[in-house]
Amino acid sequence: MAKNFTLKEIASQMGVSISTISKVLNDKPGISEETKKRILEAIKKYNYIPNASARSLVTSKTKIIATVGKKREPRMSSEDYYHRSLMGVEEELKAKSYHIMSISLTEDEMNNPADLLFIREHRCDGFILRGPSIKPRFILYLKSMNYPIILFGNELRETDIDCVVCQDTKGSYQATKHLLEHGHRNIVFFSGPSDWSSNRARREGYELALKELSMEPRTIYMPDTTIYYGEEYLPKALEKYPDTTAIVAVNDATAIGVINKARELGIEVPKNLAVTGFDDIDWASISYPQLTTVHVFLKEMGKLAAHRLLEIIENPKSPPVKVSVATQLVIRNSCGCNYK
Repeated sequence: MAKNFTLKEIASQMGVSISTISKVLNDKPGISEETKKRILEAIKKYNYIPNASARSLVTSKTKIIATVGKKREPRMSSEDYYHRSLMGVEEELKAKSYHIMSISLTEDEMNNPADLLFIREHRCDGFILRGPSIKPRFILYLKSMNYPIILFGNELRETDIDCVVCQDTKGSYQATKHLLEHGHRNIVFFSGPSDWSSNRARREGYELALKELSMEPRTIYMPDTTIYYGEEYLPKALEKYPDTTAIVAVNDATAIGVINKARELGIEVPKNLAVTGFDDIDWASISYPQLTTVHVFLKEMGKLAAHRLLEIIENPKSPPVKVSVATQLVIRNSCGCNYK
């Protein structure tokens, strides 16, 4: 296979500047017809494939924003959470003539960001980093490279970086309080990794509600917040806390996994085990029983994240901003309300 020459290599071969070649590729004025012809012939001869870096040499912008999340197995979680947020991102970016590039990364890729071509070749103008599973190492690498970034549903403890989050603590407090009002006193919290910011905030809301009644928290930590782990960790939770009557799940995917496993074990929800979730994904309203959960205004959060990122691109020296969006408790059947 013939080598694909870079723009720099072609410029060196021809004895012209990279900006001259870029002007030809972007149909800019100021280049003679003879030079254009030579450059276009060289492009063909040297098998050059244009990329975002070449296109952006004159404008200094690609007009592309990348959204980055963690790669997961298809059944592991519902994509609805991020689909709804992307609707808001796309709507805001489209109004400003920007395009969106969606990227999913493995753990290894997040640990080695310098190896990723879309970063090395500056194929986008900024990043929306989705969720608490994005590694701090990855976030701080992008920051060190002076990329405009904003965190979505996540924040760092020690470093101030722009972020858009929801009222995680308040939402979880309200869900736990609701179960306490049903008379439950043996309530377990299903959490993801303790270092994930949204998990930590939601656990704090659960603990705050219990503290008001001088009750001790019961927390089960999982490696991820998915349907699979909700199913896997319910038996472990019941073995550790056999008197459990209610579960506050850190998100809807985990809650749905708990309900699935409870049905398999012959445990009736909510008669024998009440369950609440968080996020209000589409599956929450069609699960059986329908899931009581905390609604997150994801589309609005997506619009806010995109809007703020474009502000950072235009004014890189602006101070970091944290935007916190309200949540709303949605009462359905899994908590014991309206259940027949």
